[in-house]
Amino acid sequence: MSFIQMILRQFARYKLLFGLFVFCMFVEVAYAAAAPLSLKYLVDEAFTPKDLQMFILILSILIIGGLLNISAGACGDYSLGKLSGEVIRKLRLDLFIHLQRQSLPFYQRYKAGDLVTRFAADLSSMERVVRSTSPLFLKETLSILLGLAMLFSIEWKLTLAMLAGSALMFVGPRLLQNRAEAANTGYKEAQERFANTIDEMVKGHKTIKGLHQQGKFRERAGKQIHDLFSLGLNLHMINSWMERLPLTALLMMNGVMIGFGGYLIFQDELTVGGFMAFFTLFLIVGQNVSNLAFLIPNLIDSSVSFRRVSELFEQQPDVPEAAAPVELPSSFASLRMDRVTFGYTGEADQLQDVSLHIAAGSYVAFVGPSGSGKSTALQLLSRFYDPGQGTVAIDDYDLRTVSESSLRKLSTLVTQDTFLFNATIRDNLLLDGVDSTDEDMIEAAKQAKIHNVIAGWPAGYDTLIHHEGGSLSGGERQRISLARALLRRPKLLLLDEVTAALDPATEADINQLIQQLRRHITIVSVTHRLASVVNADTIHVFKDGRIVETGTHHELLRQNGLYANLWEKQHGFHLSRDGLHATVDVDRLAKLPFFEGIELPLLRDIATLFSTETCQEGDAIVREGEEGNKFYIIVRGKFEIRKKLPEGEKQVAVLQDGDHFGEIALLKGIPRTATVRAMGPSVLLSVRREAFHRLTAEYPQMLSTLEHTLQKRI
Repeated sequence: MSFIQMILRQFARYKLLFGLFVFCMFVEVAYAAAAPLSLKYLVDEAFTPKDLQMFILILSILIIGGLLNISAGACGDYSLGKLSGEVIRKLRLDLFIHLQRQSLPFYQRYKAGDLVTRFAADLSSMERVVRSTSPLFLKETLSILLGLAMLFSIEWKLTLAMLAGSALMFVGPRLLQNRAEAANTGYKEAQERFANTIDEMVKGHKTIKGLHQQGKFRERAGKQIHDLFSLGLNLHMINSWMERLPLTALLMMNGVMIGFGGYLIFQDELTVGGFMAFFTLFLIVGQNVSNLAFLIPNLIDSSVSFRRVSELFEQQPDVPEAAAPVELPSSFASLRMDRVTFGYTGEADQLQDVSLHIAAGSYVAFVGPSGSGKSTALQLLSRFYDPGQGTVAIDDYDLRTVSESSLRKLSTLVTQDTFLFNATIRDNLLLDGVDSTDEDMIEAAKQAKIHNVIAGWPAGYDTLIHHEGGSLSGGERQRISLARALLRRPKLLLLDEVTAALDPATEADINQLIQQLRRHITIVSVTHRLASVVNADTIHVFKDGRIVETGTHHELLRQNGLYANLWEKQHGFHLSRDGLHATVDVDRLAKLPFFEGIELPLLRDIATLFSTETCQEGDAIVREGEEGNKFYIIVRGKFEIRKKLPEGEKQVAVLQDGDHFGEIALLKGIPRTATVRAMGPSVLLSVRREAFHRLTAEYPQMLSTLEHTLQKRI
């Protein structure tokens, strides 16, 4: 098998240990094969003629050989233990390093459970073969070859008869091999699916509880556990048959050997001592052959694991490092994108012919509607992806030619999906910062406005973080992430929606921090919340993968284009610092198309009908098919619109600050046409149909205006 060949190649890398192991194994096998042969000489040369000297000689040889065998066994065990340990250590390390080199698309193709199963189950299966099955396979094969040589020396005709019968021992396992491989593959894939469910349940336990989805997950887990049971039983039965068929053939051969051997004795073609030696040696060789048959299921299991692990090794990074990477200097003058086109897949481009220039020390913002390409541009500046066409460069260095280590030292990316390690606050902040002191750490925490919070905890900076930061609030995680980035003293700070899920007070603190940092470092911020970037030196407005407007906040407002429309949509809301209470200006309501033409005094009455609602990630605000009885305006947050299609439920749109939905519910309680689910902590203003109808009963002209406006939408 290719797996055995691969293991032998791994063993050959450690020539001295491998040579010592093979020599010791040969001594053990030679003694095991020669010991039964001594019976022939004991019976024919010592016992029958009653030759005491011959008896003492044979006994002495056996004792000396036994001592050598014991010594060789101990030495072989040590060399095998060290040899196999080195091989599996290198294999684990190589796979771990290989996964570290992979790019983001790799981790989108493989789920956490897929990789964990390969590291846990598959590598463990391979380790069993490296430590026991492969050495035993070599030992049993060598024993069979030496045993056959001894058997031929005793009686060649009987040996040929046994060889003919031994073919039956391998016919059954060979016929079942394909079924066994398929069963092993199915069982391991079922393990992956169950591991992914466990991973999803642990990471999303709050959302699962909040949406009361425990029953759904129990049902899914129950089905997967039943699949593991069924597939495991099938695998067990196939492996059992593969082990029992050779034993059955061996029992049949025993009968043939005794019958044919007895015939040769009666014909004076074989001595009694020769038959006893042959019979004993045959039992040993038969056991060796049987042991090989027992190894076949393990080898098949390991060959499947080998294939699955090899699949990972065959994956090459989508963003490879250059063969001779260039080290970036400690500072830079500019960052640029020249005519960049990029798509995550070959089906569509997320960026099309994008060019921009960012001077060192400036504060630049990327804004635009959801899906416009602004976050994709930041991913390219971080070199998590390479452009399909065009160039992303720092000064005159194309990022594809620079070393990753120098790029990461120069720049740091902070995203809204903050990941913290399951370690102390101190460990999360310092990481590998050998040049950073506790004073530097505290200063960075003060800059991020998190020091006082940490200092108030009983363990302070030695407080343990659990569940990748799940034990902290969103604001605390984001501030710690910013402090960690600042402690690395980057020259380029890349921010991706870092205030998207924060309360107004925390957002204000972070915006203030950005103002303090500007001019000292280069800042590129992606955000959909325009109030955060009014002081940016340059704002690039993205739409459909292109930059459609560029300028300062005031310049873009004067252009009265897309930026001005986005600003107008998000303007006119007031939110308390704790994020729990919101109001809307009358002028903002007047800009909603279905309130067009309604007099301002009536709009003031409408504004009083709105109440504030807050929600967390995963909360369904409305569900498809339910009766609609509320109209919503998004004050802060992001929501996905999902519809049931023939191929399953699918995301069809994303709504953000200033967007609205459910206006038809103001007039009629028709079923909702889609599900709206929060993609993070959010704040909405809502008005119930009943309250709105009480107002329209008092002002009938408002109802007729609204009906006329919405007529085309129903």
